[in-house]
Amino acid sequence: MKLHLRRILPVAAMTVALTTPMLLAAGPAHALLPNRSCGTVTATDATTAANLNRVLTGKLRGAMTSYRISCARAITEATRARGLPDRAAVIGIATAITESVLENNPNKIDHTSVGLFQQQDWWGSFEQRLDPAYATNAFLNAMLKAYPNNSWQSQPVGVVAQKVQVSAYPDRYQLEAADAQRIVDALTTVSAPSKVHLEVVGADGAMWNTDGDYAAGAWSGSWTSLGGSGLKALTSVVTDDTMHVFAIGSTGRVYTKDANYGTGQWSGDWVEVPGGFEGASALTASVTGSKVHLEVIGADGAMWNTDGDYAAGGWSGSWTSLGGSGLKALTSVVTGNTMHVYAIGSGGRVFTKDANYTTGQWSAGWAEVPGNAEGATALTASVTGSKVHLEIVGADGAMWNTDGDYAAGGWSGSWTSLGGSGLKALTSVVTGNTMHVYAIGSGGRVFTKDANYTTGQWSAGWAEIPGSAEGALALTASVTTK
Repeated sequence: MKLHLRRILPVAAMTVALTTPMLLAAGPAHALLPNRSCGTVTATDATTAANLNRVLTGKLRGAMTSYRISCARAITEATRARGLPDRAAVIGIATAITESVLENNPNKIDHTSVGLFQQQDWWGSFEQRLDPAYATNAFLNAMLKAYPNNSWQSQPVGVVAQKVQVSAYPDRYQLEAADAQRIVDALTTVSAPSKVHLEVVGADGAMWNTDGDYAAGAWSGSWTSLGGSGLKALTSVVTDDTMHVFAIGSTGRVYTKDANYGTGQWSGDWVEVPGGFEGASALTASVTGSKVHLEVIGADGAMWNTDGDYAAGGWSGSWTSLGGSGLKALTSVVTGNTMHVYAIGSGGRVFTKDANYTTGQWSAGWAEVPGNAEGATALTASVTGSKVHLEIVGADGAMWNTDGDYAAGGWSGSWTSLGGSGLKALTSVVTGNTMHVYAIGSGGRVFTKDANYTTGQWSAGWAEIPGSAEGALALTASVTTK
């Protein structure tokens, strides 16, 4: 941490210093020690650095290097190892950019400060402060202590950094927040899952699957039947390398089927989710850790919830009503440790309700998403960083979008048309910093459209998924590394 103190000499001392001739010749200045390693520099780091140099706007504008990428990765990996959301990495990297221009500097240029975060003696030994993992965890420990109950997640990046660093220049951290997010996004793009598993309910009422690999730029080009009959709706989540698909059957009961992408095997049969629920008309699922949170709309038009823990191997075995009336469709995402559920209500308006899995509390009521959407018939949501991207099918059969930032605490407040016609259902996934939306169009064919949140650009048109699916009634998608 830099204190940025100035030493002020008395006037007399300054006079002596300026007028008295030096009696001894000055010796050579001490050479600066080279920066310490932050870890392995990988083969792709040069490309990642070059890409970032096109978009960075702060202190590192045009100055990103493979070495600095390795330092950013060390901070990101340390935050993820603690199970913290990537916003913690953004805060850490913004701080390191401000303090050390993202270099593990061993030279005590500012008092005793060294390392990525310019931490002074009281943070640890000299070697500890030059260990990126130790230094990052020391920073995170101070952050979590300063902000109990994860309240740091709702504060601006610069405010949190200043609270930890106590700098004489508190406004400088926020200036690097946008670049820190771009860096974390770029690192996520390199390491993120790239394989998409897309499932639909076909005209025969069974589930069909096709796979796409965005790193390789190809789809399998065919659809495979995975059984079932009379299916009405789908959702899916991933824990480790296993995808769990949930489906509503002919009487509104809820079933599940797994695909293990470590072994390449699907489970043999559909198994009913415990609890004996009947009359479900829509469903959604999200994951926190190894726990799956499954919500359905019941015959009463309200939302009901049950939870399963795949690490513990069990479901709660009961369903709990969470209110609402006249609900028609659901989707959900997670930011931090909070699940946000979105629902279409009567009149086609869009509402949201949250579950905070740190406190174990649901928000009391349903709140309307700003923008006055009406006539919505389907919806999907995805997350990049702390930002939620929410899409609906409007009354005109086109797709409309709005964005919300839970770190900043606000929604855009408007809906933007993204085209399409006769759309019937939506789902979406994220690979790297790109969101892929999939839609069922007229005739039950399946189309896709992308939003690149590094460049801020949507793809121009809708492209059909290879394989010529027809008659699709519902769909879901998930991503894995395998």
